[in-house]
Amino acid sequence: MFEAHSLNITELFPEQISLPCKRFNRTHKATLKPIAIWFVEGKRKARDQVTERCIFVYSEYWDNQGNNCFNCQAYRYPDCLTQRDLDRYIDLATEQKLEC
Repeated sequence: MFEAHSLNITELFPEQISLPCKRFNRTHKATLKPIAIWFVEGKRKARDQVTERCIFVYSEYWDNQGNNCFNCQAYRYPDCLTQRDLDRYIDLATEQKLEC
């Protein structure tokens, strides 16, 4: 005989973290340009006009003419933010297409 019960979110993901408040310096995977990456918490309206909580991942880089450029990616805020999520967002930022 076994006993089944539902797990709550803290039992499934005990290592919940908050967004870091610092910038991460990385290298773009295709162009090898330096990229500064940082996170901002916010909200946006979905197509159905429902407001959802998001994580915005900003990337700053310099184009071939030396101009300062920015990219922004938005992701739905997960129920429980983990270090794995942040690592994935940073990795995606280093793979994004740069407008050079």
